[in-house]
Amino acid sequence: MLPPRPITLLAATLLLAWSSLPAHAQDDPSPRPERAVVTLSTRADVAVTLSGYLQVDGRWLSGATQRLPDGILLRRARLIVDAALPSGWRLRLQPDFGQGRVLVQDAFVGLERGGLLVRAGRFRPNYGLERMQSSSTLLFPERSLINSLAPSRSLGAQLRWDRGAWAVTAGGFRTPIGTDAAAIDTDGDVEATIGSGHDLLLRTAWAWRREARYVDVQATLLDGRERGSLESPAMSRILTVGQQPIAAFRNDGTLAGTVTAAGTRRRVSAGTVIGTGRTMLALEGALLGQRGALGGTARTVTTMGYVLRANRVWNGRQLPSQEIVPASASGAFEAGLRVGALGSWGDGAGTLLSARSERRVASAGAAVGWVPGPLTRLSLAYDITATDRLRRVKEHALMLRVQQAF
Repeated sequence: MLPPRPITLLAATLLLAWSSLPAHAQDDPSPRPERAVVTLSTRADVAVTLSGYLQVDGRWLSGATQRLPDGILLRRARLIVDAALPSGWRLRLQPDFGQGRVLVQDAFVGLERGGLLVRAGRFRPNYGLERMQSSSTLLFPERSLINSLAPSRSLGAQLRWDRGAWAVTAGGFRTPIGTDAAAIDTDGDVEATIGSGHDLLLRTAWAWRREARYVDVQATLLDGRERGSLESPAMSRILTVGQQPIAAFRNDGTLAGTVTAAGTRRRVSAGTVIGTGRTMLALEGALLGQRGALGGTARTVTTMGYVLRANRVWNGRQLPSQEIVPASASGAFEAGLRVGALGSWGDGAGTLLSARSERRVASAGAAVGWVPGPLTRLSLAYDITATDRLRRVKEHALMLRVQQAF
């Protein structure tokens, strides 16, 4: 079981939250206002625009079991092409040239009419709070520890219906598309989850606004089934903030020593974001339960965790979407803290997890940022990941990010 403190905080999360996206605008396929937008079409009935952003990271990690090279990395180099018709139909393509590879992160069509938004293609399922926040608005270069419990971009379709402060989303998705790329990016550990399966999504959300104050609350269920093989075990790994594995299922390539997905895979998320324009407090809990088979015997492992985030902005204003608008030419300054924990349990935890896996981990971090203008962001963050009650440090992560939108 999880230690008492994470259970208490997660219970508080579940009581506080059973419902949206921090700002419904994050599910809008139109270009974000902080980017310069280039018009590519002069036709009155079709609006085609181009925007994007670059992120260059400096990474210095210690204590990782499978270390990736330290140093400077072109983390994301994304172009965003949006096309919109007056009837409400939209199309988005978002290729990414970062990390020495070319991937199509988003490729979908959508229809927005009144309070209805429909989307089909490859995109990120509407799950969680921090998971749905754009990387271009993050203070920390990496998302928090519970990001490992969230889904990757997938092929599927979803429908969202807005009525006043409420939003309800339902959808269906196939297993994420595989890639040979290393697990550097917090967009999801796709390499570890490729298999054959599906998920059904149900999300309810509530958003409150009054002048500069806002509250967003959400709860999401992503429930499905997964089947793996020796070539594609389809069992999710739990990763540190620096994207190094801390909990992994047994896999030696043999039928008797490799855990393969064998049925139910269930994800649950609940959380809330409270802000005033200068301060933000977010509490989120997540759960991942997956059934795996080893040597013909199927067992279930459940991982649950929480993260608490807080930040403060000076000389600027933070929107509900977490974008920052500087108040003067000197730019806005931001500082934040976060803490989190994860724990795994179940009848299969001792049998299915590898001998080097950790059953309980905790993390803490601090970050500072400078936003000189709406298109530029610089941030510096430090995170530590340790075993339960900080008995043994697993990773120190110091990360620097320079971001330029266009």
